[in-house]
Amino acid sequence: MARASSPSQAGRYVVVGADDFGLSRSVNRAVALACETGVLTAASIMAGGDAFTEAAGIAAGYPKLSVGLHVMLSDGRPVLSPADVPGLVDGEGRFEKSPMRAGITYWRRGRDLAGQIGAEVRAQFDKAEAAGINLTHVDCHHHLHMHPLLFDIIAEEAAARGIAWIRIPREPLSLVAGLHARLFDAKAFLAWLVFGLLARRNVRVARTHGLRTADNVYGLSATGRITEKYLLALLPYVKGTASEIYLHPDLGSPRGREETKGVASGRVRAAMMALGLQTAGFRELSDESLHSKEDPIAHAHR
Repeated sequence: MARASSPSQAGRYVVVGADDFGLSRSVNRAVALACETGVLTAASIMAGGDAFTEAAGIAAGYPKLSVGLHVMLSDGRPVLSPADVPGLVDGEGRFEKSPMRAGITYWRRGRDLAGQIGAEVRAQFDKAEAAGINLTHVDCHHHLHMHPLLFDIIAEEAAARGIAWIRIPREPLSLVAGLHARLFDAKAFLAWLVFGLLARRNVRVARTHGLRTADNVYGLSATGRITEKYLLALLPYVKGTASEIYLHPDLGSPRGREETKGVASGRVRAAMMALGLQTAGFRELSDESLHSKEDPIAHAHR
């Protein structure tokens, strides 16, 4: 794995993270490969993933890898028995596959479901910690934690457990208007607007719980199609003292293999060095001096 930079060095730091760790053996193999040869410094693990136990073992073998919880509240199975969370699952004991439909349900029935959501979130944290994982951060499958009800529950639980970082996806307008305007990507502009509005509210909530957030989080506007070429084009747009780039490496699918190639790329590592971007995990970023003193919302929209 690329060596994380020392927090004592002045500069700009980038956490490069893999989502869906533990989803499958092919994802786990991709994470291990990126740790060995690439710039990966973090991974978000699914407590309810089919290959969770294997992922926990891989994490133990890479102590420099910052491992966080990838909370699942859509598109998967709960950690608790379906009988304990009947309002969250269908007749087959699965969460709603569509994160949009799941979010609408949580919005409409939030008061009734809050207790079940809280119990499932606690169970996922408990399972990860019981596997010996010292969690450094938290985020959510399909970013569903940006839903205000879910964000409040997850942020409170993370803070109570001493977890320092929570992901708030936000990319600078310069990236969307620059790189994605050339690609005529209207979806990127819509995502920037919607998540930007949610970010304003959720940053305030994170601060009340003492949780830290990266200055910018990159990957939203190109989710599922991040290639080596895209990463090389993205890097000049990275701003802030502490940023995050997330991907979905997976050796079991064509798109996943492209993302694996990107995060394992020596060309990407060389480009980061040339731009003065230093890789770090969330654990290294625990130094208060690395946390940007700028208003992260104002910074994100430049």
